[in-house]
Amino acid sequence: MFNDLHRAMQKSQSALSQQLTILSATLLCLVFTSVCGIQHFQRAGHRHLNLFQSTYYVVVTFSTVGYGDFVPDIWPSQLYMVIMICVALIVLPTQSKYLETA
Repeated sequence: MFNDLHRAMQKSQSALSQQLTILSATLLCLVFTSVCGIQHFQRAGHRHLNLFQSTYYVVVTFSTVGYGDFVPDIWPSQLYMVIMICVALIVLPTQSKYLETA
């Protein structure tokens, strides 16, 4: 009986750790894609963002704080960030929902 309980606990822990790994990888890929995209689009604008500024902007934007110290100044980069925010609002809750079932 205890052996079966131990196996069930190991299986649920491994499923949970797998889901946490998937969620972390998804978040990392989303941030990386957004950083690269905003940096690429801002090359055509008046204000060029370096890698640190782009990362800071994406993290602040995704955390819904939005200080306003770095803003995209051309419409393609603004549209890109709107799309990336929508993707984050769809993908991350879907991935975190799987944590409940794991």
